Amino acid sequence: MNTREKIDMAANTALLFLHQEGIFYKLYNQQAMLFTENIKTLQIKVKFIKAVTQTVYSCGFPASIIADVKKQLTARGGMINESEKLLTVANLNWEKQSDYSQWCEHQKPQEVPVGQKSATGLTSIEKQIIGFQVMRKTPMDAMNFIIGLQEELQQRQ
Repeated sequence: MNTREKIDMAANTALLFLHQEGIFYKLYNQQAMLFTENIKTLQIKVKFIKAVTQTVYSCGFPASIIADVKKQLTARGGMINESEKLLTVANLNWEKQSDYSQWCEHQKPQEVPVGQKSATGLTSIEKQIIGFQVMRKTPMDAMNFIIGLQEELQQRQ
């Protein structure tokens, strides 16, 4: 199943689709919102996907906890249908259902202008440097990271 199909399926909030991708189960867009608000709090990843020309919101959890998730889903009245790479849940009773467009705005990371301190006291460049795990990167990744920092600094001047 390609990304476009997964995104299209996510628009149907009457059903919940959990896509098995390797050792993880993933949810997309509206379904990620409903799942994180009602079932389990997860980190939302925000990424622009060129193939579908849109920003995609996703979250996931390891397959090792699927039994606990299924219990929570059935406790909310969900009827589970399981296939090889897809778990479909119908008849869910959502306690909370936010406006999707407002939820999306809330998920986008707030950028701190270069040179200005964030709430943690660090500039955006400092945060990027701290977050860059050099021991897990290739020399080419490190070089591209430095080039990206230089470009960001040049654009802000």
